[in-house]
Amino acid sequence: MAARTTAPDTTIEPAAPPRERSEVAHTKGTAPKRINVAVNPETVDALQRVIDREGVTLTEAVRRLIGYGEVLYRATKEEGAELLIKTETQTRQVIIL
Repeated sequence: MAARTTAPDTTIEPAAPPRERSEVAHTKGTAPKRINVAVNPETVDALQRVIDREGVTLTEAVRRLIGYGEVLYRATKEEGAELLIKTETQTRQVIIL
């Protein structure tokens, strides 16, 4: 059997038309699930920045940004924490609605 090769997953394509019903299955401990989502231009730009800066695939960029978002969500929404961004010269509070 010949090996199958595919191009790296680094392109961002227009969203497919929405389906009547969409759900995200709870996948803890199971194989990865393929989902289709429509995102706004700002999200596309954020994904492209991660792809370009870190040299990762689109799939990995999505995983990373979701992971970062999960950390922030839990801290701010579940634990009531404040989000502070600290640089060498300043510290500022970020408010997440």
